Parts: sequence; structure tokens; C-alpha cells
Amino acid sequence: MFKKWLVALAILLSANAQAYQQGDSLSPFAQQQLGLNPEAVTIIDFFAEWCVSCREELPEVNQLAQQLDASQVAVLGVDVDEDVEVAKAFQQELGLIFPVVNDPEQTLVEDFQPIGMPALYYVYQGKVLKVRYGAINHIGQVIMDDLKELGLAL
Repeated sequence: MFKKWLVALAILLSANAQAYQQGDSLSPFAQQQLGLNPEAVTIIDFFAEWCVSCREELPEVNQLAQQLDASQVAVLGVDVDEDVEVAKAFQQELGLIFPVVNDPEQTLVEDFQPIGMPALYYVYQGKVLKVRYGAINHIGQVIMDDLKELGLAL
């Protein structure tokens, strides 16, 4: 548990120029690990079992993922739990239907360096279009508004 808090603290303290921001291109490593569809906007959602806000938001993101046209918008989770069994149990408990990449070695979260959890990245053709950090009320509506702002008529 202590190591999880250290990771969370490291994420919060890493709010520097290395964190991906709007307009940045993802590293070739991240693009390869995530296997992004270049024809769709991908919402990458970083989360963990120990993140209270993640527990609240993920069911709403999961429901929204079922409603989106996957040819235009994909949802991809990145579970940063170090114990893959804990991660998979958490994903199953929430009934997540969108694909999830488990990141027990913390390589993706280190590459992205989000400044809070949960962290949402809107990515198209390897480029970050928008970023949202932390707990957000009514995340489903916020995502829909963001997608409209990005020019997607859904």
C-alpha cells in the first residue's frame, strides 16, 4: 500500500514540462503500447483500484463507451495497479466493457506523467487534443461536451 501512495505522490509531483499536454505528440513507445486506431479519437483513461474518484467515474465512462460510435471515438483504459490480479478483479467488479491495458510496471503512466488521477487524454493520430485530470462530476456529459468541442457530432 505504501508503494501505491508513493506512485500517487510521484504522479502529483511530476507536474512539469514532461507531462503530456494539449498539442503534444505521444512517444512512439506509448503509441505502440496502446495500439491506437489512427482513424478514431481515443479517450485514454488512466485509473487504479485504489483511486476513489476512479471508482466513481469509471461506471459512467463505461456506460458512455457503449453508446459511442467506435469508428469515431474509442475508449481505452490504462490500469496502473501494480498487482495485475487486483487490477483484473477491479475491472471485473465494475463490469468494464472497453479495452484496458494493464500497466503494472508503470511504464505508460511514467511516459504520460499525469498530474492527477483519474486522467483522461483525448488523442487523435498520436496527438493529444485535450487533457482532464482528477475527479469530475457528471464525467459522461463532460466527455460528450468535449467531443462536440473537438468537432465530433455524436
